[in-house]
Amino acid sequence: MRKILLGNIILRDSIIEHGYVEIEGDKIVSVGEGKKYKGKDAELFDFSNLYISPGFIDVHIHGSFGRDVIDGESESLEIISQFIAKHGTTGFLPTIVTAPLKDMRKSVENIENFIERKNFNGAKILGIHLEGPFLNAKYKGAQREDCLLPPKIEYLEELISENLKLMTIAPEIEGSFDIIRYLSKRNVKISAGHTDATAEIIEHAISLGLSHVTHLFNGMRPLHHRDPGIIGVSLINDQLSVEIIADGYHLADHILTLVTKVKPKEKVILITDAIEAAGLPDGDYELSKQKVIVKNGKATLENGTLAGSSLTLNKAVKNMVERAKLDIKDAVFMASYSPAKLLGLENKGSIEVGKDADITVFDKNFDVAFTMVEGTIVYRKSLK
Repeated sequence: MRKILLGNIILRDSIIEHGYVEIEGDKIVSVGEGKKYKGKDAELFDFSNLYISPGFIDVHIHGSFGRDVIDGESESLEIISQFIAKHGTTGFLPTIVTAPLKDMRKSVENIENFIERKNFNGAKILGIHLEGPFLNAKYKGAQREDCLLPPKIEYLEELISENLKLMTIAPEIEGSFDIIRYLSKRNVKISAGHTDATAEIIEHAISLGLSHVTHLFNGMRPLHHRDPGIIGVSLINDQLSVEIIADGYHLADHILTLVTKVKPKEKVILITDAIEAAGLPDGDYELSKQKVIVKNGKATLENGTLAGSSLTLNKAVKNMVERAKLDIKDAVFMASYSPAKLLGLENKGSIEVGKDADITVFDKNFDVAFTMVEGTIVYRKSLK
């Protein structure tokens, strides 16, 4: 049955007030102004006072609602998928934290098996993001130093998968350039993160295929006016897309604004970097066997180091509008079209005819009321 959604439609560069989106099967077949309802073979959804947005895509998320990708359990992926769908995410890259190699491999295999099932009740897994183990201990953040490994192809071959879409490495470590070449040939996006890379090293890595930066400003050599390093290059070189964590803790509001003023919006990607604490109250949690303390929504290790976040993407969009004073359509763009473009997903990321029917509906407070993944309703807020 066709589905017709009525509401305020957020497009890439504009908003259609009182518009409609028509869906047939798993595709968007029509978008326009006014109400469109023909025949009895269409199911009508009236979201007149709400925003109808392209579904959000999270390329960097470790866990949610008490579960972590590193658990290596199918049930964990199901719980994460269903939880983030309730917050507007329609697609994601389960992100594997640095852990013992055997645990990382188990997690890769678990994700592969989950993808093969092709049945889901939440956000769709779009691939795998490896955050480690080839990172710099100097900027390890909450990554386990005892599990960091030197960049070697033999280690990478333990983790490689046809579903690997993104890998975070520290390009300055000896052997990283070989890793970049290896991944580039396999069309895997390479990201710099947890790194002490100089500007010169980053520029050379770009020439080899590096094209992305993991949680800009966090876990990397700081910006200095005589030593721009990775941050300086990231801000001015538009060959690089950048992730930002808009949770109010990782980046000051002025920095959020700075990044969005300097970088083209298609090169700015909102992520959550969420851990198992997302969706749960303050308390004690874990990240790769390390104790994480969450207080007022801020997640840290016992030594005070930031340890991911408890963020959801709808809240990230809200924060970009309220903290960075971004137009709502641009904030949504950075949570949908930008990550889709990074992953080369031409059929996702925006509300356009012929694209996948990945839809998120939210109110003026950015609370999600409805989520659709490829034409299937995976979440609908119950009316009280």
